[in-house]
Amino acid sequence: MGKKPSQLKKLQGTYRADRHPVNEMQPPEVKDIETPKGLSNEFAVSEWMKQTKILSNLGMLIETDTSLLLAYCNEMGKYFECQEVIKSEGLIFTTPNGHLMPRPEASEGNKALANAIKLSDKFGFNPAARTKIEMPSQKPKDPFANL
Repeated sequence: MGKKPSQLKKLQGTYRADRHPVNEMQPPEVKDIETPKGLSNEFAVSEWMKQTKILSNLGMLIETDTSLLLAYCNEMGKYFECQEVIKSEGLIFTTPNGHLMPRPEASEGNKALANAIKLSDKFGFNPAARTKIEMPSQKPKDPFANL
């Protein structure tokens, strides 16, 4: 396993100044991002829109992370697409030889979900991963900003 970035160590509370690199790469934060063409289906697009909005509002949408986020959204898109097939066609199908078999979409959907869960840990998209990530400091909200 490679070294953790200093920012992640700070978020996890394990940062030590005597062990960090002097000129560590600091990728730029992204505020507004377009929907990429590489999203596999409408479920993936929906997931992309939802997650980029959340991460951007938290100040945690980093330009170098967008490829991993794209992969996460495509895996979730694949999972939901498989679930739609199972919902409409059923979990079991009859082969041309008359045997009952589980639909291949069940296995593919499970693989996609497992991949998505692994990627979700990187972004804090699940409760266990959120306990390991601390949000960046945020300015206090101005109660009169919307007036």
